[in-house]
Amino acid sequence: MSKLKKLKAPWRITFDTNPDICNLNCIMCDTHSIYNPNKTKKRKNLPIDVVEKVISSVAEYLEEIIPSTMGEPLLYKDFPKIIELAKKYNVKINLTTNGTFPILGVEEWAKLLMPVVSDIKVSINGVSKEIAESIMVGIDIEKQIENIKVLIKHRDLVRKKGINYPTITFQATFMKKNLYELPKLLKLAIQLGVDRFKGHHLWITWEEIKDEDLRNNKELIEEWNKIVDEFYKIKEKYNSDIKLDNIYKLGNTNSQKVNREDFICPFLGKEAWINWDGQFNVCCAPDNLRKNFGYFGNVLEEDFLTLWNSEKYNNLLKIWGNNPVCQMCNMKKPRNQVKYE
Repeated sequence: MSKLKKLKAPWRITFDTNPDICNLNCIMCDTHSIYNPNKTKKRKNLPIDVVEKVISSVAEYLEEIIPSTMGEPLLYKDFPKIIELAKKYNVKINLTTNGTFPILGVEEWAKLLMPVVSDIKVSINGVSKEIAESIMVGIDIEKQIENIKVLIKHRDLVRKKGINYPTITFQATFMKKNLYELPKLLKLAIQLGVDRFKGHHLWITWEEIKDEDLRNNKELIEEWNKIVDEFYKIKEKYNSDIKLDNIYKLGNTNSQKVNREDFICPFLGKEAWINWDGQFNVCCAPDNLRKNFGYFGNVLEEDFLTLWNSEKYNNLLKIWGNNPVCQMCNMKKPRNQVKYE
């Protein structure tokens, strides 16, 4: 695979602010899953001053920040300060949330968030109570949908006032359990006025969900490919401008390769991840897989841009496609759809 283009600094940085704090136990989560026998809190929160240190070092290039995608970010005690940093450095918050809106409730969170977010991705994995709540254990799907309606109300209000132009996304994990719910989920998104429908195929984080992977079964691959066609038929039927993101057919010859050879990594050289302990991580693969790339430094010890421009990181951009994690990755995209490629 060809070398990836590298930016002077990442356009977006994810901060693992509070990986061990969440109020749900989604089956696919590498930390909080019901299948995790060791749910004890071992990792500390990322100090807010470390977040500001990194942001300030690349502020002229940075467009977005993502608070924790491992725990529920709205449970991070310093989240209000994240909002203040976004305002101070003129960057947008790209939020991924489970849609429960803890502590303040959806109305108050929406008022705080809508002026400063680029997008709010709500993790949602079904329409029916049985499916949705068996995947995101602890969610109340009816309450979640009501929360989304409130979000959309505030999104429209902020847009109308010209304060900001935030978007709302449905984000699903594609698996056997919710395969036939996905078209219903897309219809719901269209009916509610959601801007984007996206997702990704399952990372196998626990042995108990191994059979949920659509890529491991020829029949399931064929069914998924039919669902992809159905997505576009639904979009056409409803004459909707909703954006479908990361919705691609699977190949039948090698189920572990989600994408073709012309698909590339959208992250290396363009985005960065800062771990709860300050470590610079190169991508969003589950922690046990990501460690295979090696150690790339820590922002508590070195300036972030020094790590970004290191020989080791630059070399990774040249040889990335040879790495087994990259070869099986379910996040690759067509080159023409990768931002800044």
